[in-house]
Amino acid sequence: MFATTLGKFDWRNLPLTPQELGRMMTAGAAWGLLLTAGLAGMKFWNYEMICIDDIAATTALSVAVGIFTIGPIAVYGRCR
Repeated sequence: MFATTLGKFDWRNLPLTPQELGRMMTAGAAWGLLLTAGLAGMKFWNYEMICIDDIAATTALSVAVGIFTIGPIAVYGRCR
């Protein structure tokens, strides 16, 4: 159902101003970095060591996912 809705949505009719795009990038990156810090803290608490490669991959993935999921919520989440 979600995929069908996304398939019918016309993304060209969703203009983003530079301010909204900046807010989206900032909110998504902040969410991703906070998630990475939390996961690194949990890993250090459990194993008493942190793998740099694991942190780099987690950071890249969580920031990218944050920008595309949390970012639009930060921009369009409130009623206008």
